[in-house]
Amino acid sequence: MIRVAAKAALVPWGGSLAVLDRYEAGIRMATNLQLNFAKTVRVEPIRTLASTLAGATRDVGAAQLSVARWFLDD
Repeated sequence: MIRVAAKAALVPWGGSLAVLDRYEAGIRMATNLQLNFAKTVRVEPIRTLASTLAGATRDVGAAQLSVARWFLDD
């Protein structure tokens, strides 16, 4: 019942697949931004921290996306 309501709520934005694809693109964009920042910074502790946070962003986003895809799967 909750799955049907969630899918119905996402219809105005193109459906669940379109919303999940946009969310995945947002995660990828945020991760790439953090990695580019890490490549640009020349101070080593900040570079390592930015790179580590990019990995954490990628991993947390992938886990959230996996659960959302599982929940909204037909």
